[in-house]
Amino acid sequence: MASQIDRGTYAHLGEGSSRAVYDLGNGKVVKAAKNSRGIAQNNVEFQIALDDKSGLFAKVRGISEDFRYLIMDKASVIEDISYVWDYYNVRGNRELFQKLGGVSSKYNLLVRDFGRAVNWGQIDGKPIIIDYGFTRQVQKRYYRGRGMSKRPTRRIQH
Repeated sequence: MASQIDRGTYAHLGEGSSRAVYDLGNGKVVKAAKNSRGIAQNNVEFQIALDDKSGLFAKVRGISEDFRYLIMDKASVIEDISYVWDYYNVRGNRELFQKLGGVSSKYNLLVRDFGRAVNWGQIDGKPIIIDYGFTRQVQKRYYRGRGMSKRPTRRIQH
C-alpha cells in the first residue's frame, strides 16, 4: 500500500498532524499513519470499531498488521456542525454532548471532538464520526507537553 500511496495511485483527501487520508476509489478510504501518534490513533479506531454497536462511527474494514494503514468506509463531508445538531434534534454542542455522552465515556473519547464538523461525515444522509482515534490516553501519551494540538492541517474529505 505504501508504494501505491507514494506513486500517487490514490487521491489525497487531506491530513492532520499524524495521519493522511487517501481515497481508494471503491467507497473506502485509507488512513496512513505518518508517525507513532497516527499508529496509536489507527489502533484505537480499530479497537472501537470491533466493539461498537451504536452505528455512530464510520466502519473500519481492515487494518495492516503494524496499524500503519486503516481502511474505513468513505463518508461525505459535513461542512457545518448544525447538520449534526438537526439530525439529532439538539440545539447546540452542549445538548449533542449530553446525547452522545455514553459513547464518549465508554471509549474514553474527548467529547469536544464531537462538536467539530471536521470529525463528522455522512453516509446515506446519516451523520457518523469519521475521526475517533483521539482518546484521552492518546492525548496524554502523544500530545501533551509537546505543544501539539490535534487540528487538521488540511480539510479532510472522506
